[in-house]
Amino acid sequence: MIFNLSSLLDDLGEDGVTTLFSGYRAAKDSSVDEFLMDKAVMMEKKQECRTYIAVDIEHGSMLGFFTLAMRCLKIPDECGLSNSMLRKLNRSEGNVAQAFLLGQLSRSESIKGFGMTLMDEALTRIREANAIIGCRVVRLDCADELIGYYQEYGFHFVKKNPDKDLNQMIMLL
Repeated sequence: MIFNLSSLLDDLGEDGVTTLFSGYRAAKDSSVDEFLMDKAVMMEKKQECRTYIAVDIEHGSMLGFFTLAMRCLKIPDECGLSNSMLRKLNRSEGNVAQAFLLGQLSRSESIKGFGMTLMDEALTRIREANAIIGCRVVRLDCADELIGYYQEYGFHFVKKNPDKDLNQMIMLL
């Protein structure tokens, strides 16, 4: 079952959420564990993003999570996207487009294949937000080895993120 972090904070309190988080180990990236323990609650309270937690109710364990936000994305003309796609991005002056940001997506190391379920859930929520407020661009940043995985969902490589050695990718709704 998927829960919004705000609802979990209301139901369990910060201590209960911290206990739930403390048993979680990401499948690949320890920086994801750090985000969960050090930033997720603070960012949720400041309304910088929304984090959704997948919980195995029967065992009271966390299966994974994803985080959604809105961010600006600078997309230069020479990024490698087709001219047709660049026109659809609705870029403002300075080549900036508004985008939904899939900021984190992580499955537990104990459950294989659950990343696809989390991705489907994240895209469902993004499409719901799109129906309400608009915005056709979805952005994520990923490591080199995940480019192919996200391309299967329809994401396109934009550019290498110079700060973090990640790849910026976008998808149009």
